[in-house]
Amino acid sequence: MKKIVLDFQGTERRLGLLQDDKLMRIHIEREGQGPFAGNVYIGIVREIVPGMNAAFVDIGFDKNAYLPFEETPNYHLDPEAKTYVKQGEKLLVRILRDPEGTKGAKISALIEVSSPEIVYIRGEHFVRTSKKADRKTVQKWKHITAKHLQKDEGVIVRTSFLDADEEAFISKLSELRERYEQLQRKASKSKAPALISDQNRILNLIESWTTGTTGDLWTNSAEGMQLLRSVLPETWEAKLQKDKVGLYDSHGVTEELEKAVKKVVWLSNGSYLLFGKTEAMHVIDVNTGKFTGKHDINKTILDTNILAATEVGRQMILRNLSGIIVIDFINMKSPEHRHQVQAAMETALKDDPLRSVVIGFTELGLMQITRKKEGPDLYEILQEDCLECSGTGLIKSRQSAIYELERQLEALKYSLDDSVWVVVDSSFYTYIKDNIHAVKIHILSGTKNIFVTEGRMTGANRFEIRALGNKKDLEERLKRTEEGIKNKSIIRMLVNHD
Repeated sequence: MKKIVLDFQGTERRLGLLQDDKLMRIHIEREGQGPFAGNVYIGIVREIVPGMNAAFVDIGFDKNAYLPFEETPNYHLDPEAKTYVKQGEKLLVRILRDPEGTKGAKISALIEVSSPEIVYIRGEHFVRTSKKADRKTVQKWKHITAKHLQKDEGVIVRTSFLDADEEAFISKLSELRERYEQLQRKASKSKAPALISDQNRILNLIESWTTGTTGDLWTNSAEGMQLLRSVLPETWEAKLQKDKVGLYDSHGVTEELEKAVKKVVWLSNGSYLLFGKTEAMHVIDVNTGKFTGKHDINKTILDTNILAATEVGRQMILRNLSGIIVIDFINMKSPEHRHQVQAAMETALKDDPLRSVVIGFTELGLMQITRKKEGPDLYEILQEDCLECSGTGLIKSRQSAIYELERQLEALKYSLDDSVWVVVDSSFYTYIKDNIHAVKIHILSGTKNIFVTEGRMTGANRFEIRALGNKKDLEERLKRTEEGIKNKSIIRMLVNHD
């Protein structure tokens, strides 16, 4: 059973799609943070760069947007054209990709207006149908559209509209043309750069997820209920949740979201997936884990890899992974087994809302997939780089910290003071206390009396040399400050006694 959960309270809005209580899709919007993909702007061409076959357009963002020439009407409609846009020209453009890091947005001057039935594009002539259309259906739509499309119009016929007749197409085409003309009229009255159409992604997604299906949509807001009436089909029931339990907690979405950013995903048979991310690609490793199987080893590996492929497909869509994705399945010797796993991977991605291509296995046995980028992935939305580890996920080991402390104490060896006060973080303090004899071998090499106390420090395996002095003075100082710094005890490592 399908279920949609719309959290409409606060400045963050979240929309989740569940199938049999398993989270399949998540969309998160934060005020002023996008996503901007799909929005339409009137912009001004600021710079033309022939060497890049592109122009840069001011749409009101911090950085000018990148417009490839192939995303302009002249590129498609006038083969003899030598110029595609002009400096200072005002252009109606649509955002293809949100700004990211140092890169501005990527835009298109081919304006797209969509509905659950068809997608209408102005500025390019073409006809495409859903991948699910057979040859006869493709020919039917080529025949219908040939009679009604102008030379600068293109359409994509979606799955839900494949069986529609010519009359229904004419009606829908007329509706989308009018929506396009409305954009043009608004743009002509606006001072560039300006936002012309702010695509309501939440409504569009609800419309897309509910078309031709049945289910329940839960929300925690009367405003959300009002918004839904315009798009929710009769086969879906909208329900307002009024209890004090958080909407996402009560439907299990919070727990699913927490799992969706973890590196390890456990599968039902005890095997697991390990997710990693580099600048160049996403990497997913498949491991048998606790699963040993009741069959021969080859069958066990095949079963695990097929199960993994299904879950990888779900996680790719849920986490919104994009670009190059490499999957290291458990090694299979049989070409037929590889074929079955690839087929399972393609099945898992058949309903992917973004374009994904399963390229296949490399000579090293790694599966390659590419997936179109649209908006940030779930990691970027829900997480940020750790200040402690700089985003690597790794911190200095305790042994390395001990050796570093040893080196710093060694540097104090010729100081006239005979004692040192060292403050460490709580986990490091516990480690030293539990391993006192092993630690002493190292840090007493500087022949100083060492007093170690627990302090408030950010991170793990951190230390600070707080003070130098003679033994008596430091002991008096520690007595005066021990209560103030809330130490349970002072670890004393003295040169002449235990």
